[in-house]
Amino acid sequence: MICNGDEGDPGAFMDRSVLEGDPHAVLEGMFDCRPRHGSHQRRLLHSRRYPLAVERIEKAIRQARAAGLIGKNILDSGWAFDFEIRLGAGALSAAKRRR
Repeated sequence: MICNGDEGDPGAFMDRSVLEGDPHAVLEGMFDCRPRHGSHQRRLLHSRRYPLAVERIEKAIRQARAAGLIGKNILDSGWAFDFEIRLGAGALSAAKRRR
């Protein structure tokens, strides 16, 4: 499952604001999708243009891992689940490549 937080619309800041303001809610929403998708890995695609959002989601992942809520053997359940961040180049870079 992939969460696309790399906004492509000029002037759009919805993804950025939720990732900066409540990154744990993003992780929780992705975690809650696990029964439907069956995957043990979630990827977050985010833009390098918003370093504060990236910093905060990385911190939220570290906190969840430290609390035993994600990673290997979650809360001694034998179940594994984790997150990975992939940084995109952003819409402006994509538009430049198409020229």
